[in-house]
Amino acid sequence: MMKEWRERLFALPPSEFGLNVMGLPVSAAEGTRILGICYRTWKRWSELALYVPEYKQRYVEMVEKLASADETPPITRYQVWVIGKIGEVYSNLPYGITKKWIVQDYLSSNLSDFTLEEYQREQQFTQSQNIHREAVQQK
Repeated sequence: MMKEWRERLFALPPSEFGLNVMGLPVSAAEGTRILGICYRTWKRWSELALYVPEYKQRYVEMVEKLASADETPPITRYQVWVIGKIGEVYSNLPYGITKKWIVQDYLSSNLSDFTLEEYQREQQFTQSQNIHREAVQQK
């Protein structure tokens, strides 16, 4: 997983039409590029993400909107963020042990770390850091 996945998730070029692209859905392929992971890892982590109620709610909403069950539903940037945070939990665990149940326990006991409010707070913080960093580089 790429260390700078948050910057890639939150730093977007401005839309030529003035849209807030942060509110638009992305594909799973785009999510894997943002996080720097393969699709198999994405699938494994997204299954664990279903333990997060807000993630699951958004997932169900997207599935219901699709006409065909064969299509992969688009996801929100919030959902990419949840999967990225799950990846960070995985990254902090040692090699050679089964990690899935540890991550499930972590999610169950720390659901407040994966809320939409936390996502928005982190988004604002990361964007303000990026603006500050750009200002320093321009000097």
